[in-house]
Amino acid sequence: MPTVLLRLFFPHPHNKHRAHILHPLSFAFFVSLFIGLEFLILTHPDVASKVLGATANITPASIIELTNQRRAKEGLPTLKEDSVLDKAAQEKGADMMARNYWAHNAPDGTTPWHFFNEVGYSYRYAGENLARDFTQSEDIVDAWIASSSHRENLLSQRYEDIGVAVVEGNLKGINTILVVQMFGTKLNNVLPMVEKTTTLRVEPVNSLVQGEKVQLVSQVGGMFAATKTLGIGLLVFIIFILIADIFVVQIKRIDRHASRSSAHVMFLVVILFIVLIFEGGKIF
Repeated sequence: MPTVLLRLFFPHPHNKHRAHILHPLSFAFFVSLFIGLEFLILTHPDVASKVLGATANITPASIIELTNQRRAKEGLPTLKEDSVLDKAAQEKGADMMARNYWAHNAPDGTTPWHFFNEVGYSYRYAGENLARDFTQSEDIVDAWIASSSHRENLLSQRYEDIGVAVVEGNLKGINTILVVQMFGTKLNNVLPMVEKTTTLRVEPVNSLVQGEKVQLVSQVGGMFAATKTLGIGLLVFIIFILIADIFVVQIKRIDRHASRSSAHVMFLVVILFIVLIFEGGKIF
């Protein structure tokens, strides 16, 4: 077994001073494996989630905590979780799943404010942020902060309450996770900055920060995040093997004129850097 590993990973007389794992056929195998996983994700997302072990770590509590951390950095007051808003967010998420749409407004024109009214939350101010296909709460909040429209909702001084729902289900043929974040200030609560006037009351349609678009949503492929991690691991592994190859060749003074390991390391390091800084999320 040690001899097999030696031939596989390190230069040795029995492998003509070239680790077997660095042969072109080995590279072709790894590339084929990676492409195969990507194809599996595209065609069978349910199977892919089991194969890759891609699981979501998103909870309403973590979304609320991260939101308040961002607000604290800006010197803004903490939002209080409101169970009624939680219910409104849950009903909005369930409605999107049941009617198979992904937007602030339903196909029949139902607005987010319908769900505020349904649960009996009488609001002076109201807002909504949506997200889908994420696997980590941190990535969701980062994406909202990166979007000026969602950021304005998240960091608004008008809001006092927050409600969040995380809804799993099948949307348009894809198993996914929807996150609904609702903000509000009750009608009988008057913020100090507006207590002497009624002219600054924001109507609900305007308080939904969406510009001229219906969909201002944050998306990222959770499964592709898993394969990104796999790809990074594969790159790091190959770089390590190449560095070990260079080290052994230098120590043993092996005469190998065709070696390009140093160039390969530099090339793969550049690819790794690009992969690490690439952001997969989209804002619509």
